[in-house]
Amino acid sequence: MKTWRRIQKVAVAVGMIYGLWLGSNADATDADARSAFVIVVLACVVAISMFTPDKTEAV
Repeated sequence: MKTWRRIQKVAVAVGMIYGLWLGSNADATDADARSAFVIVVLACVVAISMFTPDKTEAV
């Protein structure tokens, strides 16, 4: 589980950096801006999922 959290943290960092870089690029087209928005939203979803508690079933 520790490895999965580390992968999530790296994915959030890379997604945010790349998405913000792509969206703020001076030569960005509309498609680039849309892709950057999608990347940032997906990185936010991964970040939010890191803070939700893991569900354990009590049988």
